[in-house]
Amino acid sequence: MEETEQDYAKKSFDDVAHKYDEIPFFKTSARHVVDIIKKYKGEGTLEVLDVACGTGNVVLECAACMPSANFDAVDITEGMLAKATQNAKELNLSNIDFHLQDITQMDSDKKYDVITCSYALFFLPEAHKVLSSLSGLLKSDGIVIFTSFTAKAFIPSNEILLPLLREYGSKSAQEYDMDKWENLKQVKDIEYLCELAKVNPPEIQSKTIRYGMSLDEWWELLNNTGYNGMLMELSSEDYEHVKNEYYEAMYKYADMDGEVELVADSWFAVVSK
Repeated sequence: MEETEQDYAKKSFDDVAHKYDEIPFFKTSARHVVDIIKKYKGEGTLEVLDVACGTGNVVLECAACMPSANFDAVDITEGMLAKATQNAKELNLSNIDFHLQDITQMDSDKKYDVITCSYALFFLPEAHKVLSSLSGLLKSDGIVIFTSFTAKAFIPSNEILLPLLREYGSKSAQEYDMDKWENLKQVKDIEYLCELAKVNPPEIQSKTIRYGMSLDEWWELLNNTGYNGMLMELSSEDYEHVKNEYYEAMYKYADMDGEVELVADSWFAVVSK
């Protein structure tokens, strides 16, 4: 049976669940989502749904900052949900219910004040249908908040790694189009997604998220995010070739401390009901 994009994503993120919540820029982004919710909806008894919750970065931050709110969090990946549940327990958070759920098949009678979806829509082949269905789960004055990376994000790493992955035989890398509009890197792409979804025009803001990382930290990041699936398609020998050539190319961008700045600048789009 041919593997679907959902199957591919599920396997890739299952493999990295144990490390995913250690990535700093996800924490920074999550705190900004909290600020947006408070700006639009206050801090009262809200019903909030976090879709594609991963290991819980957004929902944990929200639940900790808004103890009066009630949260549902869903993800397609068992490993991610297990880690998210463990994280919630360690933080003594009792206002979150976790559910195993494919967001392309969301169906619920429950209505929400806020729905959040962080760094997930650009993985989906028909993201507009997902956004449309999420909008249908909102209360009359509800909002959807979703995030994506700007065109500046992960430069120069992307420009170095993807050609290497293609050269050494990653089928997924060969099929991947970094410049397609569905990656939601531009304001016009986000607006077009909302137009296709037949939802209200979004309010869009950007946030600069940057910090230095060593080459070893860069390589660990690549192995613990969406690139993991592409890297795992390589033979062990080709994996080492890619790693060595990647290090060599990235070193040219390193500062005196041996660090290359990570750019995780992001868009935050708010869609009102």
